Amino acid sequence: MPDQSDDARRALLRQLSQLRGRIDPSALKHVLTKMAGWEPYDRESAGEAVRQFLVTRTDGGKFQDRLRVELKKKKNDES
Repeated sequence: MPDQSDDARRALLRQLSQLRGRIDPSALKHVLTKMAGWEPYDRESAGEAVRQFLVTRTDGGKFQDRLRVELKKKKNDES
């Protein structure tokens, strides 16, 4: 049985997909080309934002566990 966080995630992903579909493909390509290798955030601030987000979760740590597993997978794939 999926929890409410999965439903919210799917809704958000659907909204993002719809928004991306409305962006001019040439403009998107231009922006992505200009951003190549550039991180539009400070890692420390981003980490703090993630920590604050995880504290607000009410799923008993399920999301945090999934996030940890995915980050380990990504790290192993990059190695």
